[in-house]
Amino acid sequence: MIARSSKNCATGPIPAALGSFRAPLLRPDRVAAIEPVETQLRFAVDAEGRTYLARYYATYPYHLSRALYLDRAAPQAASVYLQSLSGGLTQGDRVALRVSTASQAIAHVTTQAATKVHSMEQGFALQRVNLDALEESHLEYIADPTICFPRSLLLSQIGLCVATTASAIVCESYLWHDPRKTDGIAFDALMMETAIRRPDGHLVALDRSSLTSSRGLSGNPALFGPYRALGTLFAVGRGCACEPILAAVRAALEAIPGTYTGVSRLPGESGLWARILAIDGVSLRAATESAWRQCHASMLGWVSGQRRK
Repeated sequence: MIARSSKNCATGPIPAALGSFRAPLLRPDRVAAIEPVETQLRFAVDAEGRTYLARYYATYPYHLSRALYLDRAAPQAASVYLQSLSGGLTQGDRVALRVSTASQAIAHVTTQAATKVHSMEQGFALQRVNLDALEESHLEYIADPTICFPRSLLLSQIGLCVATTASAIVCESYLWHDPRKTDGIAFDALMMETAIRRPDGHLVALDRSSLTSSRGLSGNPALFGPYRALGTLFAVGRGCACEPILAAVRAALEAIPGTYTGVSRLPGESGLWARILAIDGVSLRAATESAWRQCHASMLGWVSGQRRK
């Protein structure tokens, strides 16, 4: 976890390091010029205080449902399911999403199911998400796991911009699967970046992870041991860095079997983050949902309704 100053609220450029894979298709001068068209969701509040979709624009591969109101304890809070028209991410895919919440809005965005990253003979796939929580709003982005197949190469970037009076919860998770069962971790590369900033561009925290191997990683037990799934949750704002909330999230995660977890404060006590290792997708889903629910209840004061899928 790194914290330093910056003047850009969006995700950064595609790393030049990708140029070392499958050259010359990933030359730095080529990947840096890639700017995918964004799917956009903007939430606002109507005269009765209910959050609604003020703007939505869908690009491949997304299809957007209407806003749903699933929380009996907070009928003004909106939920949206992102549906995919494709069978997952394939080589050359460039997928971008931007979600924003205006003042007083409360929004929860999730996906319909897990996202597969298919095998690639050349090139790579890019998945980019930009999230903006404006003053006095609350934004949640809780995506289902991304499944990396053998010979896949994925770059995932999340940019979270949170006003000092706003709050947000973001969760990303990954697992890897080899249908041939010859290598437990057979993807070529998985590069993840999450940057948390303020509207003035100040960088609160930067988390980067890079797993790379053309032959898989399962031969090195020091990397993951028995674990085959990885998840990270960030919660920013509404006092979630206080010790009682940290203790509650730790206790919730410790109760999930088949996981190895850690919870700590973000820089500047701006929030908390949790890292989760799990033995399989079932344990991963249970842990990420438990952490999200605990953060949600602690930050907003009410228990979120079931998100059926």
